[in-house]
Amino acid sequence: MPATNKVVLFYPPYDGPPLGAPLSLLCLASPLLRSGFEVKLVDNLLYPDYERAILRETEDALCLGISVLTGPHIGAAVRVSRAVKKLRPKMPIVFGGWHSSLATQQTLAEPFVDAVVRGQGELTLLELAQRIAGGRDWHGVRGLSFKDAEGRVIHEPERPVANINDLPAPAYHLTDPGIYAVVSGVRQLAYTSSVGCPYQCNYCTDQVFYKRRFNAYRVERVVDELAELVPRYNIEHVPFFDSNFLVDRRRGVAIAKGIIASGIKFRWDFQTSTDFLALMSEEDVRLLAESGVHHIGFGTESASQEVLTLMNKRFQHVEQMVETARKTHLAGIHVVFNIILGYPGETEAHRQQTF
Repeated sequence: MPATNKVVLFYPPYDGPPLGAPLSLLCLASPLLRSGFEVKLVDNLLYPDYERAILRETEDALCLGISVLTGPHIGAAVRVSRAVKKLRPKMPIVFGGWHSSLATQQTLAEPFVDAVVRGQGELTLLELAQRIAGGRDWHGVRGLSFKDAEGRVIHEPERPVANINDLPAPAYHLTDPGIYAVVSGVRQLAYTSSVGCPYQCNYCTDQVFYKRRFNAYRVERVVDELAELVPRYNIEHVPFFDSNFLVDRRRGVAIAKGIIASGIKFRWDFQTSTDFLALMSEEDVRLLAESGVHHIGFGTESASQEVLTLMNKRFQHVEQMVETARKTHLAGIHVVFNIILGYPGETEAHRQQTF
């Protein structure tokens, strides 16, 4: 490696209270650290003047990586990228995250973006950083789209989705939960125990990259990591970022039992679909509550069977929603049933049915 081996990762600010340090950056950082790179994380809570911090940190960095969601996130990403590219025109700027992965060609059309890491980014970004550090060509990095020396856009083949059990744990040590607790009022640690979902809802991004495969940590890994992380960082609340936590109901119950057996006390929550929880016994739903589950979010979307069919949610039925509400109420778990209004094909009559 040359004199520098530093990678700067930026998570743009967004509206709403934070659920902890940006988990996407912590996941990207771990393989880099394990391979000998230095990683600097920047977000608006760690650095209120994040643009100045990035300009300072990129002075001796290999590249700048930015994770972007569709929406207001993009504004700060564009502003910072333009400032870095103006000051350091040779600095590679790499975009990733859902927006860049889904709108790759559009993202690369901007003069301040040199490459896009598509989909699951841990191994792609690591390989790209190794190529940059070694002064080597970027061709052949699977999962990467980039501009070559002539400005042509090159799309390398997809990178196979890695089994997340083979990836290192997020680099939680790079951040301080206390900083985020000042804003949110609670010491939180965001956690993901699985990615992917077997369903094919028309509005969902998961199916694009995870190919409807449920890719989950082993039960023992989840319990062991939480039993170590919660007391180490004095965590009160762990929001799970899984797309559909209860795809494997036996696994979900086993995790709850493991948390109870560990003796570690904390609140946790997750999101799932009503059909899975409706199939659980009242005893198992109570077990979730006993382990610390205090809130569950459900992707209900509509109470019109016609609209659910338009969404390709034929697996979900209103009767399941009612059963889910009954069982969680008995267990004392607070629930939210998320709704999509204005879905293409939805009528006022459908909306009234949902209300």
